[in-house]
Amino acid sequence: MSGITFFILLVVIGIVAGIISAAAGLASLVSYPALLAMGLPPVLANVTSAWSTVGSAYSSIAASTKELRNDRKQMWMIIPLVFVGAIIGAFLLFALPGKLFQELVPFCIGIAGVILLFPHRPRQAQEAMAANTQSLGKSRLYNALTVIGVFLVGIYAGYFNAGAGVLMLTLLSVVNRQKTFAVNNALKNVAMTVTNTIAVIIFAFETTIKWNFVIPLFIGNIVGGILGPIIVRHLPGRLMQILVGVGALILAVSLVVRNFM
Repeated sequence: MSGITFFILLVVIGIVAGIISAAAGLASLVSYPALLAMGLPPVLANVTSAWSTVGSAYSSIAASTKELRNDRKQMWMIIPLVFVGAIIGAFLLFALPGKLFQELVPFCIGIAGVILLFPHRPRQAQEAMAANTQSLGKSRLYNALTVIGVFLVGIYAGYFNAGAGVLMLTLLSVVNRQKTFAVNNALKNVAMTVTNTIAVIIFAFETTIKWNFVIPLFIGNIVGGILGPIIVRHLPGRLMQILVGVGALILAVSLVVRNFM
């Protein structure tokens, strides 16, 4: 494969990954397996994917300002939690055995996919759930569990880029049942921007960066990050949940198969 063809191929992969990342939190459904297929080992493929998705992270926030306008309070609650979590997770990536790294990931992604595929509740049940959620939101226990959940996903995001977005999106969808998919997705994009930024800075000091892979993927991710929130804004929330859930299960199964090959 010539250098130009290689570059263009990675840009296209980056665009697709950026769209899926911004719209569903599943960039690694595309980029991670593609990098593995190109010969990169799992940890290096994860690091390369994390570096490239920073492009879609920032461009997706710029495209999601409409959804974030009325949710700044929760956004600023999420940012410090995932900031600290990502620092811990990025160092764990290099401290824990590689086998644990490979076996943990499909399990977490599969659970997230199953949660998103739960049957859709009828409108009356949704309204009741929203009312209950608002009531629970006033309790210290509920708030504490939410904080712990966001923090743990932040650690996971720093530890492994693949599937981190869908885990955060799943958590926010459970916590914020009264909010639209587009709003929860925008909050997820903010969280993943923080975790990806912290992770790649640490990765730069801990391992070699394959810039010939990162640069074209990064360029493609910027374009995809702009397109993703626009697509989400015009599709039904439940349809997006189903698509993300199915995508998460596909990614989980593909990683399990790869682990045993």
